[in-house]
Amino acid sequence: MEIRRKPVIARILRIIVGCVFVFSAISKYVSIESFDIYLFEHQLFNYNIGATLSRLLISAEFLIGIFLIADIRKRETYFLTWLMLIGFTIYLLFQPLLFDLSEDDCHCFGNWIHFNRWESIGKNLLLCLILIPARPGKSERKRWHLWAVPSIAAVVTIAFMLINPPDYIFRKIYGDKGKTDTKLYETAIRNSGAEAEFRQGRQLVCFYSPHCKHCKNAATKINLMARFHQWDLTQIRCVFWKSDKSEEEIQAFFQENNLEPLEYTTLPVDTFLNIIDGKLPTVLFSDNGKIVRSINYIQIDEKEMDAFVKGK
Repeated sequence: MEIRRKPVIARILRIIVGCVFVFSAISKYVSIESFDIYLFEHQLFNYNIGATLSRLLISAEFLIGIFLIADIRKRETYFLTWLMLIGFTIYLLFQPLLFDLSEDDCHCFGNWIHFNRWESIGKNLLLCLILIPARPGKSERKRWHLWAVPSIAAVVTIAFMLINPPDYIFRKIYGDKGKTDTKLYETAIRNSGAEAEFRQGRQLVCFYSPHCKHCKNAATKINLMARFHQWDLTQIRCVFWKSDKSEEEIQAFFQENNLEPLEYTTLPVDTFLNIIDGKLPTVLFSDNGKIVRSINYIQIDEKEMDAFVKGK
């Protein structure tokens, strides 16, 4: 009886670990923008590469979870599970020495559950302990595995790449034209008293709302791009809409999102929204005050922005 129980217990333990992997993948994918930004904060590669790697990593995590639950290629999946857990744990242990990142949230469960670095390490070690008695017996190589495993892997990876695609894929599918009332913008800037500051060479003029989630993400992305490509921060200016608490809300916008404070001006709400056709956030490419291009959040193109700022 004891001999029969061991495979059953091992199977249950693998299912538990598999469910954790699937949950981790889904929770990260639901908040993919935050995970993309987290990877970009490492400053190892540009945003497009990071957005691609994030989806590939989530796909791998999801596949390992599914294979553990379904008992497909047991030994290979068991080995890959150990490899991923050990790899992530080593990364977390050395993270402070290698990267300048906040340790408050490692994004292992996206925005659903916030684990700091040590909590994530503890979670990985616990899963490793669960895996020890979950060691599978001899892996059965069934004929359908030959086509099913690569097929499932391909379908899952393509799905994660296309359901919520990286920005560069989205632009290829839906285009990248923005709509802006440039004449109204020039008039509004002139009336704001900030015309001289907004006509100094090549600038990215960012229209933000302090309470807009996408504005916060866009500001974080552009801030990281500025660090990665060593842009002069005077080439990035912001426009917010005017309210009774404008100054307080704008300062909080920069501080709460750990952003470099940027030069900004404020415009009346109706003027602000009419300039950008109500689309937040919007980034204008200004060449000595003349708007040569307009993009919204999903159209942010790191390579194009870097070329414009540096006059390439």
